[in-house]
Amino acid sequence: MQDHSSAPTTASSPEPADLAAPPGGARLSAPPGAPPELPAASPPDPRLHLLLAGCYGVLIWRLPPSGLAVVAAGLAALFMATPLRRRLRPGMLRGHAWFVLAWMALRFALACLGPMEGAPATPGGDGGVFGNLQFAWPDGPLLAHAARESALLGLRLALLIGIGLALALAASPRALGLALVWLLRPVLGARAWQPALGVALMIHFLPMAQGTFAQASRAADLRGPLPLRRRAVLLPAAVLRILGQRTWTQTVAVAARGLDRPEAWRPDFPFRPGQWAMALLLVGLGVGMTFLPG
Repeated sequence: MQDHSSAPTTASSPEPADLAAPPGGARLSAPPGAPPELPAASPPDPRLHLLLAGCYGVLIWRLPPSGLAVVAAGLAALFMATPLRRRLRPGMLRGHAWFVLAWMALRFALACLGPMEGAPATPGGDGGVFGNLQFAWPDGPLLAHAARESALLGLRLALLIGIGLALALAASPRALGLALVWLLRPVLGARAWQPALGVALMIHFLPMAQGTFAQASRAADLRGPLPLRRRAVLLPAAVLRILGQRTWTQTVAVAARGLDRPEAWRPDFPFRPGQWAMALLLVGLGVGMTFLPG
């Protein structure tokens, strides 16, 4: 008979990386003759993630098309050359793509609805915006202008979504919460951990809600075609019911790990001059690209 008493058991909900044993804890020794382990690279500072995401989130609306192309190339290289590519799932992009396309279509329609010079005001109107607007079939230059404006809006929205995805995938929710505590402590003092906990839970729940909606939609498709009206009622109800159950589970987990107390949200980030210098260089590059010709 085989003895299974020493077989390791796996937990049903593994601890996240940021809640594992501290760096000074005991580690298993390497077997004899094994190659020496390389020193682990220092993890990136989550405060720099927030700094870069905040700065470029503002600069996206000020950059000309050439600057947007540079940012798009940088984001593409970031997702392709780092472990973020393995964490990115196609389901994360599908809903965002529909969101961007909807806003592009709306921007194109509004750009085609242009003010006509010399048009008379509507009878009884005040001659304002709605009195001087006429909707006619747009000509070639107006179509080109509308296409350019809608494409620029779509590119800006896509870059903002990409920055948000990179921020959410590059660091754990707890690390981003600790970085937010560090940023908010000069303003909120001892209460800075409360909004940080809320933001960490929000970052944790966003992909969970998206995955739950995808699973509910797939289950509805497998049961057979549903009318659009009934589907619009059943899917949100099912998703809210499932998320309500998971919310209670996550609340118990937060309380069990002691994350509902201010002692668990005391940031202790080592200062790494190289990473800060690189982050400031990237911020300066983004500010400099705002002066590029449009």
